[in-house]
Amino acid sequence: MNTETAGPKVRLVVCRTCKSVEEIPDFQGPIEYDDLLDVVASRHEYALNHPHPGLNMFNVEEKHWRIPDKRVQILDRIKEQVGDGLGDEFYEVKATFKDDAFSCWKKHNKTTNCDDFRSDAKRLIPNTAAERKEAGLPKPTSNRFLCDFCPVNSVAMQRMRAKRGDYHYTG
Repeated sequence: MNTETAGPKVRLVVCRTCKSVEEIPDFQGPIEYDDLLDVVASRHEYALNHPHPGLNMFNVEEKHWRIPDKRVQILDRIKEQVGDGLGDEFYEVKATFKDDAFSCWKKHNKTTNCDDFRSDAKRLIPNTAAERKEAGLPKPTSNRFLCDFCPVNSVAMQRMRAKRGDYHYTG
């Protein structure tokens, strides 16, 4: 009997239509609170209420995923399960939120003092406003921000907390 506990995981969202794999962080709560999965899934629609067929998610142990040879083996197994027609670009995995945050940081000239840090414009909200309105539900909300994945997130958080008066920041 294996007594070793599984470690942290990453999730791979595979879209057969886009021939893509997107890496997102693990989530251990109820699916209705999984904002990051909602955001990624909402990017895989032809139009409102017309999602791409063949959108799949796989959980992978992070310790294996970070080893390049094992990553290729994992992607090979996923490709076998999902089916043919995924092409070679399938192996170009996008770390969705990390890549987007890095692009944002570069756009802001690699600053550690971002003016729109954790602003509403950086809030990660799924593209479901129309469906929610039609169902009589309030606008979607989220406490997740693109800034959470920024390379200078910890420095920006220190500045924000110091500005709030939580402690003195000398950076």
